[in-house]
This record gives sequence, C-alpha cells and structure tokens, in this order.
Amino acid sequence: MKDGTGQGRTGAAAQSERKARAMIRQEPLVAPACAWRIVPVRGIRGETLDLDGVCLSIPAFAGQRDKLKAVAAAACTLGPALEARITELFRSRQPSLALALDGIGTDRLFRLADQVCARIQREAKRTGLEMGNEINPGDAGLGLEAQRHVLALAGAGHSGISMTAQGMLSPVKSLSMLVALGQGLKPRRASTRCLSCPSRDRCAIRPQ
Repeated sequence: MKDGTGQGRTGAAAQSERKARAMIRQEPLVAPACAWRIVPVRGIRGETLDLDGVCLSIPAFAGQRDKLKAVAAAACTLGPALEARITELFRSRQPSLALALDGIGTDRLFRLADQVCARIQREAKRTGLEMGNEINPGDAGLGLEAQRHVLALAGAGHSGISMTAQGMLSPVKSLSMLVALGQGLKPRRASTRCLSCPSRDRCAIRPQ
C-alpha cells in the first residue's frame, strides 16, 4: 500500500490507513466545497498589487509585474465533519487512526485544490491568459494578514469557509490561495505549492 507520498507502508500504519479509508467510504465525512474568482490587476506599486480596489502586498508576485495581468483568488474545504471525527478519535485514544484519517484528508484537500486550479486554468485560457504559480496566505511571499482579503476576493463565505481571530481557516481542512495569471509566466505544477510552505520539511504527504 502507498500513502500520499507514494512510499510503501506496512504493519500498524498500513492497518490504520486501511481503516481510515474505509471510514471515509462508510461515513459522510467529506463535503467538498469551493469558491474562486479571477480579479484583474489594476496596478502594481512596489510589492503592492491593486486587485480591483483591494490592495495586497504580494512580494512573490511583484517580480512578475511585466507579465502579471490578473490574479485568481480561491478557497476550498472538505467541511467540518472530518475534523470532528479526527478529534473524536484522539479523545477515544485512537491516535494512529486519527493521524491516518488526518493525512488522507490533507491529501484529498490538495486534490480538491488541484481541481480548482484546473477550472481556473480553463477559464483563464478562454481570456488569453496563462496560469503561473500559486501561493497561500502564511507562505513566504504572502503574509497571513492577507487571509481575509483572499477569502473576500474568492467569495468564500458562500462555501462555509471562515477565518479565526488568528487568521487560520475554519473548517480546519480548508485552504485559500492566490494564483498568478498572465502571459509568459512559469507554468504551474501541483508540486510547486510545497516550495514556499514553512512545513514542507516535516510534511508526511509532500511529493518526493
């Protein structure tokens, strides 16, 4: 059996993963939802982008000023049920199963994000734009304080996604992102989301 990294797993870990996958099949734990919108870049001043009235400091995108024409704001979630089930498993002293379910959930969230990016790419192509790399609030190049702006631009409230006072997303299995759109941008690959993530070195499901 292989996990999200493509590496083989044996013994107790493999057994926990089998149980977790069966749990997801048998229980209504995953309710995917997403929201996204393409926003034109009206101007760039230093590292600050004017996104149709919302000004955001995005150092990671500012260096592409000659190629950047728009930005897609997106948010997606698996819903609250999975998070609640994981908490329940920890409380009932089943940490291995809880961690297995959490890892599978994270992998599914990334897959959902890839599906959203594919939809953005198709829409951008219709307007003559190419898709570059993505960045998440809290990554190097986009401060966590941008979280509320990204959610607002994406219209995430209609998908049941909200933000805590600390700038984190709720439900936990959610993510938000900005995607560069323009002409002549470096093509986006799913694995590039890991490059600016502060947890990449200890992530259990990061592509190898």
